[in-house]
Amino acid sequence: MQIELLKKKIKGYRLFSFFFDLRARLPLKRKAIFFVMTHDGSLFGNCGVMLKTAQKKGYKTYTLTREDEAFGKNILRAFRFFVIKSFQMASSQTIFLDNTFLPMGFCNIAEDVQIAMLWHGTGTIKRFGLDTTEGPLLELERSADSKITHLFVASEYTGQIYKNCFGLPYEKIYVTGSPRCDELFRAVGQGEDIRDKEKFTVLFATTFREGIPGDAPYYEIRSMLRKLQAGNRKIQVLLRLHPYVTRELKGRSEFFMFGNCADVSGQENLNTILKKADLLVTDYSSICYDFAILDRPILFYAPDLDYYAEQERGFYEDYGTFVPGPVIRKIDLLTEEILNLASDTAKHSLIKLDQFKEKAFDHCDSNAASRIMEVLKL
Repeated sequence: MQIELLKKKIKGYRLFSFFFDLRARLPLKRKAIFFVMTHDGSLFGNCGVMLKTAQKKGYKTYTLTREDEAFGKNILRAFRFFVIKSFQMASSQTIFLDNTFLPMGFCNIAEDVQIAMLWHGTGTIKRFGLDTTEGPLLELERSADSKITHLFVASEYTGQIYKNCFGLPYEKIYVTGSPRCDELFRAVGQGEDIRDKEKFTVLFATTFREGIPGDAPYYEIRSMLRKLQAGNRKIQVLLRLHPYVTRELKGRSEFFMFGNCADVSGQENLNTILKKADLLVTDYSSICYDFAILDRPILFYAPDLDYYAEQERGFYEDYGTFVPGPVIRKIDLLTEEILNLASDTAKHSLIKLDQFKEKAFDHCDSNAASRIMEVLKL
């Protein structure tokens, strides 16, 4: 983030905290919960699931989404963000987060307020948070994350990584499972299968690149789609772009559409999309954690692996050893492997997937949301 832009943003953070501290002088609303959903504003992400859970139990709930932050020069929307949202947050007994909320670093938060970090992913492959931030932004993130009282994770393994990402002591980490995965575990337990039996569905979902957000690996998709359609017409591809990439492309996603491909980036319920897929193609995204629950094959297409490892975020483990599926770096080889898996005689070993799941999940059930509510005594 550029220094001048950061300085401007800091003024906004301080203004938010001013109104927060003003309202914080008054008593809390004990049955009020505030949700910061700036990464995933849907009802199907970690915060969305907890929001529905809290509402079912009769809590008064407030939300802050990415749209609330985008007020521009609209005075009414700015008033809503700086005054109304800060007052709602300051009045709440519990605050859930799906992302680091930088204004919180300037807020004076009472000792009896619970700050629960859910994060927006189930786990991670790539480095993030305090492990990647530098300069003035690092101190801002460190200050905001220091307010967290509860960090909820899906496994002991993930907790060991996250405690450094957020700069938290281990006693603040709770291994409860990830709320967004409750639906998937429930579907597996009930034997649910909503796949199209007449099609072989490939979900192509890759992550954001800091340096080349609108490019790799998307520029090769059309050539792959042509070859897939020519090789096996029953193959259909669902393209799900990262939210940041969608904004970078600004409607240009039609460039990637070709006959057998549909853009599902705008669909809110990721779990429904995952359940429809026979195969996931991804790269460094945490979506592989969620899809692994379904015990279906995953291919890791990483044409820019060396660049990503050295110039962008890098990884916590050796990438090729850690990911639960083959790593493919050429588009032609990826196409061949998809055609192979789509054939009626294809066999795919899930041994590596089983090993991955042992690290990723300590609770293989649909009770993560309930456990979190119990920990927080809500």
